[in-house]
Parts: sequence; structure tokens; C-alpha cells
Amino acid sequence: MRLLIRNIGLSLAFLSAALCIDQTQAMSQTQTSKPAASAATQAAADQAVIQKGTDLDETAPAAGPNGLFPAVVARVNGKAISGADMEYSVQSELASIGNPAWGNLREDYRLQLTQTSLLSLISTELIYQEAVKAGVTATKAEIDAEFAKVAKSYSNDAEMNTALASSGLDRAGLSRMLARNLIVSKYVEENVTKKILVTAAELAQYYSSHTEEFQHPEMVRTSHILIAGTTPEQQKAALARAQALLARIKKGEDFGKLAKENSVDSSASQSGDIGYAEKGQLEPEYEAAAFSLPVGQVSDPILTKYGYHLVKVTDKKKEGLSTLEEAKEQLTSYLKSQKAQTELQKLVLALREKAKIDVLIPLGTASQTSGTSSSSNTP
Repeated sequence: MRLLIRNIGLSLAFLSAALCIDQTQAMSQTQTSKPAASAATQAAADQAVIQKGTDLDETAPAAGPNGLFPAVVARVNGKAISGADMEYSVQSELASIGNPAWGNLREDYRLQLTQTSLLSLISTELIYQEAVKAGVTATKAEIDAEFAKVAKSYSNDAEMNTALASSGLDRAGLSRMLARNLIVSKYVEENVTKKILVTAAELAQYYSSHTEEFQHPEMVRTSHILIAGTTPEQQKAALARAQALLARIKKGEDFGKLAKENSVDSSASQSGDIGYAEKGQLEPEYEAAAFSLPVGQVSDPILTKYGYHLVKVTDKKKEGLSTLEEAKEQLTSYLKSQKAQTELQKLVLALREKAKIDVLIPLGTASQTSGTSSSSNTP
């Protein structure tokens, strides 16, 4: 959900974007029998990423009867990337724009989405293989915790199972994906993120060179607890949960702790904090409460298209110029994310240069393409 424009995080939050390195160039060699010679430049490395393959990995899960892609869409050093994982990636992206049918998408958008998703999966697989070599693992408890976060987004098991099935996954497939993501995230954290430093001099230099970026209108900082619900039945249940949580907060329970345990928004890991926002960056119903409440107060349940929110106002700022000290935390996070993305891209390029990558699908098409219309208004 877009409650506000956040800085890119330093783990999997930026991983997908960082892994999609010049995908148009990278996919342009689909029909070649051998990869181009590797080169020092990123453009040359992108040109060399794809080698056409023909054989399948029999250990890969079979495609469902209505799957968009075949059982295996690519192989990285002999390891299959399944059509189910590809479809989950594609459907997750389509969900953000209202779940349009694949067959109704414009051909150019379908090509772009296929390329972006496949290259991200290939790059993630490269890092995963490197992480396994390094002995990185994910415990059952860690996987179960991640699974529980996903499950909180649904009203019941049946709804979750239906949603997973529509994306070509089941619970076992989701657990496998979460385990892989944890392993990749741990490896990136240890080998990229932890090595990133931002000096006081870099902060000062950026601040002095981009003063206009630190001018701000009236702003409010909030934390929230989101209980998801989009249908009338789900909203009724969400309201009841939100009211019960509000009662616990009024009795003295910690808002941040309850947010971690109950909110389905990504901000739950930050105790519900979504940072500062100006008018126009928040959902209208959320914004109205945020700017009207005094600092320290928690709202009654507020309904948006995502469900019910409990909103706590933690700070307010009048229009003006943020000082370097005030901006230090967010600026440090921003500069770290920029450096981390650069280093992650270098890592992926280095791994790609020595990998054998086979793409097994014609890019831009899938097994279910009926109804395609290049003149459609759908993205």
C-alpha cells in the first residue's frame, strides 16, 4: 500500500529493483546459441546474460492446467526456475494495478513484465546459490514467522489458499519461496549491507548540495496498525479486531508491540512507524485523521480501501527547512540504500559472468495469451 513515499530499505525491499539490471539489453540475446564474450562494462555483461536452452529439469514443479508459463522457464547453472515462481512474481505486480487479466494486457507491457520478472528471478537464484555455498540457512522458526506475516493478510485459511492458487502457488510453495528469500536476504545483509558506511562528510556534502530537497510543507509522523479487509465480510471482521486492539491500547498496552504482532502492513517491523508525510501522500481517510489528531493520540478505527487502521500521531512539523540533524536518520538510510544497490548490482554482474543461464520461454508470450489486444487501454 502507498501510505507514503518511503526510502528504499536495505534488504529485500530494494533487492528486486537492484537485480533488474538493464533487462531490455539483458534479454536481447535470447536466440543466440552462445553468450557473448564477457566484458568489464555493465552493458556488455547484460548482453551476455542469456543463452538459449532446450532441456527441462524434471525436479521442477509441473505447471498447473491454467498456468501462464510452462513448468520451467529458465535454468541457472542447471537449477530450474519454475513457472510457478514466475507466475507469482507476475501476479504480484499485476495485483498492484487491479489484477488485470494476462490476456488483456498490451503486448509491450506483457513483454516488459516478463523480462523484468524473469531477470529478477535469475539474479535472485544466482545469489541464492552463492549463499548456499557460503553455508547460509533459514531455520524453521524463521520461515514460520515469515509465513505468519503473510497469513495475517487473509481473513481465513480458505481465502489464503484461494489467493495462492490464483498465483500458481500452494502453502508448500510459499514456504519454499520464503525460505529462499530469507537465505538471500541474510547473504545480502552480511556481504553487502553491513559493509556500507555513510560518513558525516558525505551527509554534509549531500545536504549542502541539495538544500531544496529538505524544504518541507506541514508534515505529520504517524504509526499505524492495519487490519486488512476489502470485502464487506472481511471489513466487518477487521473492524471488530481493530476495536479490540484499541481497547487494549486504551488500557495501557504498547502500540508498537501490538503493531508488530497484528499489523499486515510492511511497517509492522518498525512498530507501525511510517515516518513523516505531507498532505497528498497518505490515503485521504488516513490523512484526515493524521493531521487533525494531537501528538500522542490514537484514532478510532479508520476505514480505507485496504482495511481498518488505528493511527497514532507521533510528531508534527510546521512548514520550513529541516536541519541536517533532523534529516540525518532518513538521509543516512537513503545514501546507504543507494550505495547498497550499487554494490548489489556489482555482485550480480560478477555472478552472471561466470554462470550458465538458459532461458526456456519466448519472452513476451506465455501459454495463455488469448484475448491479447495491442489497442487495449489495459497496461
